[in-house]
Amino acid sequence: MSRSRRAAAAVAGAAAISSLLTACQKPTPQVTVLGGGKVVTISPSTYCFDSTHCRAGKLELPSFTLGPDDKVMIDVPSAVADRGWQVEALSLADINKVLGGSGPISGSHSFRVASNTGNGDPFLVRVDELHRGKPDGSAWSFVVTVSQTKT
Repeated sequence: MSRSRRAAAAVAGAAAISSLLTACQKPTPQVTVLGGGKVVTISPSTYCFDSTHCRAGKLELPSFTLGPDDKVMIDVPSAVADRGWQVEALSLADINKVLGGSGPISGSHSFRVASNTGNGDPFLVRVDELHRGKPDGSAWSFVVTVSQTKT
């Protein structure tokens, strides 16, 4: 292999490694959740910078206790709001059972989930970032427990 081809290959290899490292070092968007007197910033359990660069985080599920008539508000950063996002409430007894959802959201950075969504049972809330109207693999999650007394 000629010296110029080796140099070109080395530059191409360095560029590929640099793009991988850059995707790994980018900060992931944080979602803010307000409910039950708490404000918590949630890191994504998975976040995809593009179709080939996804990062998995720790699956730490914050929990909120709400009164029977309370709501929890989800606030996403503008980068997520601009691409589109959705919210789903899922049964903890059967994670495949959708209790309610927002449908695709665009142009808005917040959404409220009612505590009665789970009919008094604890439930999981998942926020998905969308790409062309479909979840892209980026997700944030938390658990809502419903108290029988007002908070």
